[in-house]
Amino acid sequence: MNRLHTIPPTEQVYRSHVPPQYDGFSIEKYFATRFSYQDEEEWSRQILAGKIEVNGKTAMLGQQLSASDLTVTQAGLRTEPAVDRTLNMIYQDKMVRAFNKNAPIPVHPCGRYFQNSMTEVLKQVYPGEVPRPIQRLDVTTTGIIVFARTREAAAFLMREFKQNRVEKEYLALVEGIPQSKQFSIDKPIGRLKGSKRFVGKDILHSQSAQTDVEWLASIGERSLLKVTPRSGRTNQIRVHLASVGLPIYNDSVYGQGEKVCNQEFGLHHRRMRFQCFDTKIELTASSPEHFQPFLEKEK
Repeated sequence: MNRLHTIPPTEQVYRSHVPPQYDGFSIEKYFATRFSYQDEEEWSRQILAGKIEVNGKTAMLGQQLSASDLTVTQAGLRTEPAVDRTLNMIYQDKMVRAFNKNAPIPVHPCGRYFQNSMTEVLKQVYPGEVPRPIQRLDVTTTGIIVFARTREAAAFLMREFKQNRVEKEYLALVEGIPQSKQFSIDKPIGRLKGSKRFVGKDILHSQSAQTDVEWLASIGERSLLKVTPRSGRTNQIRVHLASVGLPIYNDSVYGQGEKVCNQEFGLHHRRMRFQCFDTKIELTASSPEHFQPFLEKEK
């Protein structure tokens, strides 16, 4: 069943404060670095067209930004990509809400997505409550996503993540057959240009990253893996698996997704264990239907 939801074109306005690490950046470099779905040339065109304001005044090309400056971008009338806006709640208490995320849908507005994002959907469902996602899941990643319901809970859980006290387990449906039952990928991850990540020690600003993998089952030339990230780098699982010749099924960035025209995706956040103040929470999210033949074979 096609559950993708399309909304009419809307006028999109983005507001953001400049984080401290971008203090002193030129405005075009700031936008190209922080919002890398467009390159510097495209951001420069928007600045010259008067589409961006800084602290209430029209921005100038080359303008130097300071930490905490307020930028407002008039993105114009846009049609957002269709998404699956279904909310499948699996847990809630006074501090957090957790959902089994569908795909495709981003967690928060980014790139071409605005109203078609989980945070914007949650604002409509729970008016007056600020959705505070405590982790990142990509547009095409399904599974457990947790939102803090209070500022205090968000701060506590962010510390738990930073101190590596949150346990996560993923299922990855990949193209190819592993060479061993269990293995670890220990390769630093960084960026060369834009938002795409790569592995290698020579990549600028690369950070250490480790991913543990267990081969569960294979059918034909596809395999199901249990994956445990030991660090929290952006796109870590997708990058690491692609680097060893096991790209995620239907991944358009690190795999062969552009050749697969369906709504089935290959990365699922299945289990998560963490503590929020005095409450220990363990969550499990049921897997998408196309994972089931592999899970049955594992049994």
